[in-house]
Amino acid sequence: MRVMSSPASYLLSHYLRGEFLRLFCLCLLTFLCLYLIVDFFDRFDTFLKHAAPTLTLVRYFLFKLPLIVTQMVPAAVLTGSLLSLGLLARRNELMALFACGVSLWQIARPLLGTAALLSLGTLVWNETVVPYCFHQSRHISTVEIKKKAFKGLFHEKGFWYHGNKAFYHIDHFDSRQQVLFGLTIYTLDDNFQVRSLIRVPAARWQEEGWHLDRAEETRFTSDGQVTIRSLGADGISLSETPEDFALVERVAEEFSYWQLRVYIQSLQRRGLSTTEYQVDLHLKLALPCTAMVMALIGIALAVSSRKRLGLATAFSLALTVGFGYWVVLALAVSLGHSGSLHPLIAAWVSNVIATLLGMFFFLGAD
Repeated sequence: MRVMSSPASYLLSHYLRGEFLRLFCLCLLTFLCLYLIVDFFDRFDTFLKHAAPTLTLVRYFLFKLPLIVTQMVPAAVLTGSLLSLGLLARRNELMALFACGVSLWQIARPLLGTAALLSLGTLVWNETVVPYCFHQSRHISTVEIKKKAFKGLFHEKGFWYHGNKAFYHIDHFDSRQQVLFGLTIYTLDDNFQVRSLIRVPAARWQEEGWHLDRAEETRFTSDGQVTIRSLGADGISLSETPEDFALVERVAEEFSYWQLRVYIQSLQRRGLSTTEYQVDLHLKLALPCTAMVMALIGIALAVSSRKRLGLATAFSLALTVGFGYWVVLALAVSLGHSGSLHPLIAAWVSNVIATLLGMFFFLGAD
């Protein structure tokens, strides 16, 4: 087998990288447009119901765009690698390269290197741009579009919420299970003096309302006496619904990796469950690596059979592989959030399976 000289190897790498990046950008732009169109019509009834101004909608989607970009990058990498090599095969360029002694690794190396840079860029993007923009998009959706007043105040030990004739302090709100942890209710008199203080370890939302396992009330009288009594499940009622606490809940996308890690430690010090957040923490490292995994699969599928991939075939393969990957990921994350799967395994198992699959086809094509 002949070995390519350094100038020839550089030119080949530059050419392959350029072809891949051109199609990657085209695919990414296409996927972003499709996503925005589908998302717009999916929320169209809500926009129409609340008579959302056009400028507000534009701001909402602009702030949401950074998160969409990170979600679409792996799909664009997969489709771009399939298309770039498929077009080379269609023009018989792949056949000519193999005939000249160019190995599959020499073809794959510039694409994998570019995908690695995209993975690194996605990681940096997620750490710097996405948290702020995603928080702003949630705020616009809840406050400016749905006209819900923001009644919360964050701090390191939870958040305050201005409820109906009372102030709530909540250690943590789990929107998936719809549970308030560490709820303390401060009721005030007409002079804004604390009239009573009610401590509730946990409040769970059910169809008929909030269900309190147990509660303890400390009542302060005007003559300075303090009385403490236990309250049953029906001893207190909350008029707020889980949707009212949606904006003050801290979701993983609003944190960088290090911020989420500190937040998990804060929850653990208060004895709260952090299983779901631990899965999300590992996902912040696992998901950016998906671009490299998708590039490996795309390269392997494009050259494994030496067939000429057309546009329809490339998109069909990308759709099949992408759908399978996200099904496995969604299942693993769901099991991780429920505690049935270790957080590290839940976050990385889909990448491991996809990598093994890509290596199988890649080695078979060599």
